[in-house]
Amino acid sequence: MQGQNLTSGPIPKQLWSLAWPMMLSMFFHSLYNLVDAFWVAKISASAIAAVSISQIILFIMISLAMGISVGTSVLVGQSIGAKKIAVAERVLGQGFLLTIIAALPFTLVIFSFRNEFLIISGAVGDILPLATPYFTVIIAGSVLTFLMMMISISYNAQGDNFTMTKLFALSTMINMVLDPIFIFGYVGFPALGIAGAAYATLISQAVFIVLALRLLMKPTMMVPLHLKYLHLSWSSVKKVIDIGLPASLNQVLNPLGFSALMFFVSATFLEAGAAAFAIGFRIEFFTFIPAIGFGFAAMSMIGQNIGAGNHDRVRAVLNVSIWYGSGSALLFSLLVLIFAPYIVAIFTADPLVTEYALQYFRIVPLGYLFFAVAFIEASIFQGIGKSWPGFWITFARIGISIAISVITINVFGLEIWTVWIAIVVGSVIASLFGLLWLKRALTSAQREEQQTDQELAREEALP
Repeated sequence: MQGQNLTSGPIPKQLWSLAWPMMLSMFFHSLYNLVDAFWVAKISASAIAAVSISQIILFIMISLAMGISVGTSVLVGQSIGAKKIAVAERVLGQGFLLTIIAALPFTLVIFSFRNEFLIISGAVGDILPLATPYFTVIIAGSVLTFLMMMISISYNAQGDNFTMTKLFALSTMINMVLDPIFIFGYVGFPALGIAGAAYATLISQAVFIVLALRLLMKPTMMVPLHLKYLHLSWSSVKKVIDIGLPASLNQVLNPLGFSALMFFVSATFLEAGAAAFAIGFRIEFFTFIPAIGFGFAAMSMIGQNIGAGNHDRVRAVLNVSIWYGSGSALLFSLLVLIFAPYIVAIFTADPLVTEYALQYFRIVPLGYLFFAVAFIEASIFQGIGKSWPGFWITFARIGISIAISVITINVFGLEIWTVWIAIVVGSVIASLFGLLWLKRALTSAQREEQQTDQELAREEALP
């Protein structure tokens, strides 16, 4: 049977077996954007700006898809843990149908007002006519993005991330081959320009989806996808939305928070401050991949063990995942602190940008550990079926960072380094706040289950 029973066995080994394929998948997924940027940059600087602006909207789209996927994944995982495979199969089928239904109106609205959305996102002047063809193609096929996210999380819930890693690698290689062919018109194909990158992405995603669905529908899967379950049940939809809505909002908060801080830094410290912040953010994405991998791995394990009622094991998963996430964050913190001058030199030679960026890399890495803990906490809340606390942890982290930045600079007239300190302080407070909330939530969940078991026992004892 393809998949893992995560309710027994060595926790560190299982956590690692789930996390490292997820990390590789994220790395391959990030290559989609890097490959597109590499080839599109050969057209013009405006072309790469057009792709970057389009991807801001695409990230929000992925966040919406993530909500439905996370909600479905948690319910599937809990059903597996409770040994209710038939229930898990129904939830999986309904999740896929809900994904398609949600994608259609989103596609219609964004497609109809695509120019307006691009302008709001900053596509002005020469950038708009370049962004429009790329964005039009991507949005027309946005259902593929929704399905890709749903499929990936479905495998994760069943403890099978390695299959996703192989498919992401194949999809990325297809994208790498097709990009130059479609953009510049090699081997007999017409030159499509920037739109060619979008077509290459959609084709590579389509190959991923066809192969993944073919495997997911095999009876050898722990929870196979059955076409007969592609219908909606309001009770299941409500549960998916209850878990998925705050998960979506949680995902949307990150780009919104980054945009708000970027706007503030850019307005106060002009191009040099914005460039330094952008450099730091690009590097941070890769340093956070381990924490995100351990977070999703923990979510899968927590989901199955909550369903099985293994609360002691849930606490053990919490502790091990935080230790692993913290360890990886500390390692990357040290690497960034040591190699900061070399990292900055890759991106800029401007003296002021270099000064700001070096300050960033000497301060912000001190908070990597706390960011990792906060992300894992949010993932564990999702695993136990309570996504709102994860949203508030992220909201606190971002809100505190922005508030401290505005106060220290606008009120006290301090320099840009206070923004970098504010980012660290936000992560520290949010992670500690989340840890206290999480331990209380786990105790409450265990108490509720014990009360339910006692009530059932009393009912069975009645004559």
